[in-house]
Amino acid sequence: MMFVGHTIDNEGRLKHLFRCDGECRLNYKLFGDVLAFDATYRKIKYLCPFVVFSGVNHHNQTIVFATALVSNETEETYVWLLEQMMEAMEGKAPTSVITDGDLSIRNAISNVFPGAHHRLCAWNLLCNVVSNVSVPDFMPYLKRCMLGDIKVSRFEETWDEMVSK
Repeated sequence: MMFVGHTIDNEGRLKHLFRCDGECRLNYKLFGDVLAFDATYRKIKYLCPFVVFSGVNHHNQTIVFATALVSNETEETYVWLLEQMMEAMEGKAPTSVITDGDLSIRNAISNVFPGAHHRLCAWNLLCNVVSNVSVPDFMPYLKRCMLGDIKVSRFEETWDEMVSK
């Protein structure tokens, strides 16, 4: 049940590589309603972006659906990756896709998964707050609102407290 897709450039060199195995495909079938799409930029030895498609199972554990190596981070590349994902996962599109908000990724998602909701990663949102909001007491409130397992009424109270302070 291994699925591999690749492209080569004009000189016969590997350009993009997508792979997932049978367990990844089964996990996606069961838990692939929400897809996290992380393109860890140039972190490997050959300075190529390594892409991980992941999700969460019924035990709240991170599971990997597929991985890829790509030579660039263009919209065309991400469209190719998401099309490979669709083919590997037998046409099942996610309901929501979580990313870092990169424009080329967002455009590819709307092209390949037009019915999916795009969401920003909580980590990226919190990093953005740290660098753009200089109110010292803001972060604990925001973390409680974003990451807390709280009822709507408690969320609204916390949000109102944060805004007033």
